[in-house]
Amino acid sequence: MLKLSVHKFVATLAIIIGGTGPVLAQSLFDSVISVDRAAITRYEVSQRILFMEIFKDLEGGEQKAKESLIEDRLKMAAARRASIMLSEQDLIESMSNFAAPFNRSLNKMLEDLAVNGIDEQTFRDYVETRTNWRRVVTRRFASRSNPTESEIDRAMASTGTQGGIRVLLTEIVLPASPDQLTNAQQTAKRLGRIKSPNQFSEQARLLSVSQSRGNGGKLDWINLNDLPESLRPIISGLRPGQITKPLKVENAIVLFQLRDVAETASIAPEVSTIEYAQLLGPASALVTANSKVDTCDDLYSLAKTDPLLELSIQSQLPDKIDRTIALRLISLDKNETSILITPETDQADMLMLCARIYTALEDVSRIQVANNLRSARITSLADSYLAELRSNAKIFYH
Repeated sequence: MLKLSVHKFVATLAIIIGGTGPVLAQSLFDSVISVDRAAITRYEVSQRILFMEIFKDLEGGEQKAKESLIEDRLKMAAARRASIMLSEQDLIESMSNFAAPFNRSLNKMLEDLAVNGIDEQTFRDYVETRTNWRRVVTRRFASRSNPTESEIDRAMASTGTQGGIRVLLTEIVLPASPDQLTNAQQTAKRLGRIKSPNQFSEQARLLSVSQSRGNGGKLDWINLNDLPESLRPIISGLRPGQITKPLKVENAIVLFQLRDVAETASIAPEVSTIEYAQLLGPASALVTANSKVDTCDDLYSLAKTDPLLELSIQSQLPDKIDRTIALRLISLDKNETSILITPETDQADMLMLCARIYTALEDVSRIQVANNLRSARITSLADSYLAELRSNAKIFYH
């Protein structure tokens, strides 16, 4: 798992530095971004790219590495303002805890990282930031995250033997590429203040890039158990008319408004596996492809005849699906599609739901349900707080 070739390490540095020769060594530690006067260097970007690729935290790439480092600067600044600082002992313990799931001691983890060209300080900074941030959001939002007894009852009804829960949602998907992110965050903040379902639906028609925009963003009845696991507690905690905090996914921000909720007498089964197809390529080619296919099986022959199209079909546990994809699959029935176009590049990707495979649910304890609700709310509040920190920060690219 912790393996990256030397050639790839050198290539990554070359991409970041942008050339060859002795002069480049002098510029390696120059600032490429400043976040409220806190510098991010070329070297840090190259280190973060390697780190992300090794741990598959992200798909890699210079821009994502920069975005990750910008968020780290904002998180550490928030920790300092809250007078939160790790002791050396706490940091070592956190680093050891990070290494444990990979079946490595801390020393072995540091050795593996060094072989792959990653400094110990890079690892220390990464772990310290995330540990501090958890303490920041826990202190800031713990009192606001406790679910009420009625909210726990509703959540248990959706996961236990009391029957199932169905929800009516309206979605708005805002385009949020790096160039659009600030405007998207401001728009999402405004949309979050809407009280009227009709007004929210009208904004979906005007602003959303989801295919549901033609219907005002309104989705059909959905079993709560068909939602991504991380989203269920968030939706369970809403009352009709309320809107989720902005959910940030890759190149988009998503909001849901709860229109209605209904309890069913039968038990709603758990989704054990979701099979879906993803087709990437030029927007025009995908629109044409969408008109020619009826099932996932049709995609194989289509991708073979068009070299511009890239097809992958996945069968995954719901909680293992990338959040961006999971949120798009919510509104799809079997063999339905969702196309998301990136206007700047005229590229698009199409998702088709091949199947949802269900299994019977097991009873869960009331404490477990409450903890799940609390964790999901803290995560949602933390994401919103980070978006606020970013919108207020002075960020400059050099």
